[in-house]
Amino acid sequence: MEAQAVAISTFQCQLVYGLLQTEPYARAVLEAGWVEGLDEQVAARMDRQRVLKRMEPPLVWAVLDEAVLYRPFGGREAMYEQLGHLLTFADRREVRIQVLPFNAGQHAATVGAFNVLRFASDPDIVYSENYDSGGMTANPKVVRTCSHRYDHLQAAALSVEDSAALIARVREERYGDHHEDHGHTVA
Repeated sequence: MEAQAVAISTFQCQLVYGLLQTEPYARAVLEAGWVEGLDEQVAARMDRQRVLKRMEPPLVWAVLDEAVLYRPFGGREAMYEQLGHLLTFADRREVRIQVLPFNAGQHAATVGAFNVLRFASDPDIVYSENYDSGGMTANPKVVRTCSHRYDHLQAAALSVEDSAALIARVREERYGDHHEDHGHTVA
């Protein structure tokens, strides 16, 4: 559905959104989920990102909970690279990244991550995941509710510019001295 969407709004509370993941980060995320066929799953996730390289990519607006920046997948080096990758989108109009700071406190998406996908001529859909599966719905009431929640998340999040500054700061302060750590987590 991402390939057909004209706009994707995503809130992620645990992980960087799949379209914005680096390969080492994606590998660590998928490995943590105990997936079978890890190499194939990583290749599929990287292949999904082709949508961002086409002539008219969808507008992707990602709100990441601040915890995403601190949850180390793949160790210091992988996180340093991942946060650097997020910063490469700062100059791309079709990808916008905001961080929902810890001090936002109570927010409109405490139930978890979700995506709202908009299409040129089809109904909008909402995609969300639970522990063992993902689900889509075009139910207008659910789409409206999730779109409204997303608007509130964007309003509570840091600006795109302040988000990039926070990502850069966390990258340097937490992962900047990224001597080889063999994938161990950061305390």
